[in-house]
Amino acid sequence: MNEQPSNLFPALRSRMGDRWFYVTTLTFAEVAKWIRQVDEIHERKELKTWIQRVLRPERKEEIATYLIKQKQHFFNAVVVGIYGGEPEWFPVEVGSSKTLKDIKLDERQANTFGFLHLSGNEEIFAVDGQHRVDGIKEALKRNVELKEDELVVIFVSHKRTDEGRERTRRLFTTLNKYAKPVSPAELIALNDDDAFAIVTRRLIDTYQGLNGEFVPLSPTANIPPGNLTSVTTVIALYELVRTISIATGSRERKVLEVGPPNWQRVEEINDFVISYWNALKQNIPPLAKVMSSPPRAALAGRYRTENGGHLLFRPAGLQAFTRAVRVMIDRGTSVDSAVMKLAKVQLNLSSNPLVGVLWNAATKTMIVKYKKLALNLLLYMANQDPAPTNYNVVEEYRRVLGDAHARIKRR
Repeated sequence: MNEQPSNLFPALRSRMGDRWFYVTTLTFAEVAKWIRQVDEIHERKELKTWIQRVLRPERKEEIATYLIKQKQHFFNAVVVGIYGGEPEWFPVEVGSSKTLKDIKLDERQANTFGFLHLSGNEEIFAVDGQHRVDGIKEALKRNVELKEDELVVIFVSHKRTDEGRERTRRLFTTLNKYAKPVSPAELIALNDDDAFAIVTRRLIDTYQGLNGEFVPLSPTANIPPGNLTSVTTVIALYELVRTISIATGSRERKVLEVGPPNWQRVEEINDFVISYWNALKQNIPPLAKVMSSPPRAALAGRYRTENGGHLLFRPAGLQAFTRAVRVMIDRGTSVDSAVMKLAKVQLNLSSNPLVGVLWNAATKTMIVKYKKLALNLLLYMANQDPAPTNYNVVEEYRRVLGDAHARIKRR
């Protein structure tokens, strides 16, 4: 790595509100040298009162892996605060030129460009982007060739006064409050590294009954109230793809999420998920009927009623069913056979044993907190061993219902 990164950085000087800031780029080597964690800075106890952001080790690892494996990696800007030292701004005046002879520059245009000089005594910490900085440092330890990559960095000066601390706290709060992250549904729609997101989009693009009208881009996994057309949602479909395509507990799942995509595995997952949906349609007549109908027919509303309806027309129900199928596949059952066996159990939400575990008859809403019990109820009704095998389904069912004599009918 370059042992002595430059102290002089080409930059743009700008103002927003009453705050001046400087936009420049630093190489990854310079990021590692200049930008420090709050805990590493002198008088750290004082700085901890400004910014209480706990770095998550797993995020550092995820970011480092992304930078090393994905050649098309890219980050948005990191915002840093400058504490102490003697940063200086040297403007570069833009005068007349033959190229711009017909254009008159105003004062801002002519004096925005320049160089930011750091004395070397500055203590620079990330106000926004601490995980990215930590990930860059970790990636450099493993691959020194990344040292010349560049990151956009926005410098905001800070003063050692009570007012200065207040301004830094306000900046940190503003960045985290108003700079909203991309929603999970939007990430699924845009992510080209996550194999499960890629397959989810393919299903929506190509599989009959899973197009955009049947699978809305809702902000949550839940189907919007009053919706009579949707089979599931984008987030719920993504979770289904993750669940059914990889063995329970497999470490490969994380690798497939982070990318870059292994296209052979993408194709294998895509084909397997299609086989699962084919099995669902073959063994669940209501699902086949809705997915083969035009959306305007609004047939899903017949099976997703205010009294509950069919288990598979609720995202939480479809996920529980899919988890049960995956457990049976892990034990050696084919996808077709697993779906066939589970399709024969009680799938009416308002009937025992699903009511009280997956369906709240009083509030007419889904119950999502008993995921393990819901999975095992389905396995139990299909005459399958529980997961894990020492799980006492009947005992847990009775505990949840508060009925020491409750019974579960098996197929």
